[in-house]
Amino acid sequence: MSTESVAASYRGLFAEPVLRRLAVADVCARLPQGMVSITLLLVAAQHASMAVAGLVVAGYTLGQAVTGPVRGQLADRRGLIPVAVACGIFYALALLALLGGALAQAPAGLLIGAASVAGLVNPPLSPGMRSLWSTHAGARFRPTAFALDAAVFDLAYITGPVLASALATGIAPAAALGMMLALTAVAVAVIGGQTSRPEHPPEQGPRSPRWPVLRSRPLRRLLVTAALANAAISTTEVALIAYVRHHHALWASGPLLAGISIGSIVGSLLLGARIPAAGSGSRDRRGHRRLARLLACYAGGLALLTVAGLYPPLLAVAAPLAGLCLGPTLATLFSEAASAAPRGGGIQTQAWINSTMNGGAAAGAAVAGFAAGRPILALALAAAFALASAASAAVAGHAR
Repeated sequence: MSTESVAASYRGLFAEPVLRRLAVADVCARLPQGMVSITLLLVAAQHASMAVAGLVVAGYTLGQAVTGPVRGQLADRRGLIPVAVACGIFYALALLALLGGALAQAPAGLLIGAASVAGLVNPPLSPGMRSLWSTHAGARFRPTAFALDAAVFDLAYITGPVLASALATGIAPAAALGMMLALTAVAVAVIGGQTSRPEHPPEQGPRSPRWPVLRSRPLRRLLVTAALANAAISTTEVALIAYVRHHHALWASGPLLAGISIGSIVGSLLLGARIPAAGSGSRDRRGHRRLARLLACYAGGLALLTVAGLYPPLLAVAAPLAGLCLGPTLATLFSEAASAAPRGGGIQTQAWINSTMNGGAAAGAAVAGFAAGRPILALALAAAFALASAASAAVAGHAR
């Protein structure tokens, strides 16, 4: 596809009123994801130690990883909006309990517990959005929709922390929390205008599998690929922070991570939309092979970043190049998951992808933490995770 064809794809995407509304909902759903970690950290740290604040964020992250597939399956069976509204009510109450406990200088256990509950009942908007994109964009615009989603995701993780810190320090941590909840409510309201019931409810009966995603061998392989890919992402983040700290330039961590995200956004918008929609049979194999090639290119970008670490000024150039294939990789990964999802299981499939990626992120961060004393080694491990993910995708493509 030429650049003109890519531009035409985006024009066609935004020509559809339904897809324009979904784009608005996507921004409103993604921005709180970029705000949540720093918001919870600043809310908890008002009267608690940073150690407790870190456990608050960890409890939230673990909670949403544990129940992600369950919330996804409920959304597939009952409809995204009813589940999102019910979860949203308890989500808001849990976060308000965290805020109240922080202001009242409550014990650490209460703060961590409130954050964990918030994670457990987090509205399934992230997997729901990808399922809606897959349903409403159709085969023609699905690659462009997932590329846009990946770009919005990266943009949220650039602007979200800035917005949250500005509100928290300029007004109060409660203002950042309120903005998160307001954006989440807007996303639910906009999505509610698209669908409130599952379009293809799962078949019911005594032989209906409880977790059809896990019974699909291609999807199980895709989960492994997703976990390894996100391990590479989190390892890179920790390794870069360790690197700049080792060189007494902690101020550079933000610009370097932003550089990777900017490269990812550019890659998503320019390369992601060039990916043809996955189909069945040989086209599915081509989709997995394309994913393997993109992951191999991402591994190459991380290898370049590792080499650039030998001469620090080169990192400013290498960081955007390292992220160039990241956005298209994620767009392809989520598109392949949507194509392979069982009937009526689109949201829970994306939820399983989210949960395994969270697990991969935790593993990658832990590995990078142990290697933080040697930042170059940690960066090399990130490239190794990406290469392992590429190998996993290649094996899956060959098997299909």
